[in-house]
Amino acid sequence: MKLRKRIVPAALALSVLSAGLVTFSEPLNADAAGQKVVAAANNEQVARITKVKPINTMTLQVTFTQPLAAADIDPNNLEAIKKDFNFNGNLEIVNVPRLMTDSTSTYIVPVTFQEDDFVYRLSYKEQRNRVFEGTDEKVLVRNVTQVTDDTFTLESFQEDGVVDYANIIEAYRGGRGDHAFSINRQNRDASGKRFDVISSLRDRYVTVKTSEGEEFVANYVPFTQAADGKQAPQFRLPAGQTLKQGVTYRVYSQWAEIDEKSFVANKKAPFTLQSANAIDSQSFELQLTNDPQSDLLAGRSVELRGNDGSTLQAQYRYSSRKGAVGIFDIANGGTLKAGVSYTVMPLNNWATATNVVLQGK
Repeated sequence: MKLRKRIVPAALALSVLSAGLVTFSEPLNADAAGQKVVAAANNEQVARITKVKPINTMTLQVTFTQPLAAADIDPNNLEAIKKDFNFNGNLEIVNVPRLMTDSTSTYIVPVTFQEDDFVYRLSYKEQRNRVFEGTDEKVLVRNVTQVTDDTFTLESFQEDGVVDYANIIEAYRGGRGDHAFSINRQNRDASGKRFDVISSLRDRYVTVKTSEGEEFVANYVPFTQAADGKQAPQFRLPAGQTLKQGVTYRVYSQWAEIDEKSFVANKKAPFTLQSANAIDSQSFELQLTNDPQSDLLAGRSVELRGNDGSTLQAQYRYSSRKGAVGIFDIANGGTLKAGVSYTVMPLNNWATATNVVLQGK
């Protein structure tokens, strides 16, 4: 690396004057000088990266000089935040940084997949580059389990030294109960046990191959990776497709080393809708006949057919399930009309419904 020499005009002028050589140049611009002072002060207020540590191929642990501003970790600002992290090698973040529990300025940062031994440079908010060496290390997943006709889970366990990031970040600490704990910058807990970290699975997918020679992609179902106290994120087949009874499926992933990657599909009965009750003009409760025991409503939608000829769509509100009841929100800015009765129809056959009617209010 070549050392870049910088000549500071003020210092140069001082040295010349000290030598008795007086040279007159352009007069000092007070406004420009003031702007430089302000710029320097603003730069001091921006957090700077002090260390970048790859945990696995999709996860970085990044330490800053100070905590990041609230706007710089707000999920609503994700697209802007992505631009703050400038990598070479086509690497980019996929979700916002999350402060590690009991840390002041060390964050879990999910990224697209790194290449092993590739030398990456990361600049945060146009500051100096930090260099780190990439890794293609995968996260250990113990098994794959079918949960519905179109959905399966990839389950990992803390006893195997794998923790979902939801259990070790400040943002989710309050809602994790006994599942919440902290690990240090060496990724060890209070007892010294080391953990690999599953970071955000936003936009992640797995590849599925069948014993019949088919191949397709199954996408992550948002907000399921640490639901119900488990580390069992759901992955769903493309809309309208189902797993075929008796067929063997093998699951592969660029981010997970799956121990038991094969399963034979069984016939899974769809859920049965029992009733629907409006909460307000934009949401309603939908009750199943049985408690699914986990958040299997995630990513599901229904169509509402009004007796006035109108139609609406509604989507499950993530993490809203309480027992057999989940909340659905009207999509696309629609509203329920007072006095209109809506017949509830599940989309893509995830459930059956017989005369389930929602009364608008």
